[in-house]
Amino acid sequence: MRRLLGLALLLALLFLAIPLTEITLYAEPPLPARARAIVVLGGDSAPPRIGAETQARIDRGVALWKAGAAPLLVLTGALWDGHGHNLAPLMRARAEAEGLPAAAILQEPNSRSTLQNALFTRDLMGGDLDAPVILVTHRYHLPRAWASFRWAGFGNLTLVAADPQTPLISPRDLAWEIAKWPVNILRGGAAKLLMLLGAPERDYVWFLP
Repeated sequence: MRRLLGLALLLALLFLAIPLTEITLYAEPPLPARARAIVVLGGDSAPPRIGAETQARIDRGVALWKAGAAPLLVLTGALWDGHGHNLAPLMRARAEAEGLPAAAILQEPNSRSTLQNALFTRDLMGGDLDAPVILVTHRYHLPRAWASFRWAGFGNLTLVAADPQTPLISPRDLAWEIAKWPVNILRGGAAKLLMLLGAPERDYVWFLP
């Protein structure tokens, strides 16, 4: 029992160190000369609106698009209000309100987790997964987003923080981030095994939320 508790403590410290390292050491990365897309991961919601965290991610993605970083903005994530209504279209509305033309936006409104963000974005975009892609989320979430998109097959990722100047994270968000790492590893590993065995996506996507 002591060994199990010691192992659990070591793993918790590891999963704590991952986001804390990114929060502390993040530096703006050099952008690829011409990325295929800017992928913005949905975050919080504040029914009947999207939350401030999600707004910050969209605004950063829009700024990158306006700077010519990529021709396409991909918004991924299903946000829900208390009545089960999908708020994902409000992500598109936010981007359009900030000046993006509708033709420059792809919406993925079904994912409920970072693993599903990655998987459904891959299905939506198709094509060359080794083409440069810019991922936009908050600092604490960047490492798990990177791991999830690599797991889904994306080979060339540039990580850009929605909070580049002052990291934004609450103790609650940090605790959730620590808890989600082992869950993602177990779920992602099981799903990857089914992928290798040739199982269709419908057979494993349900346990990825």
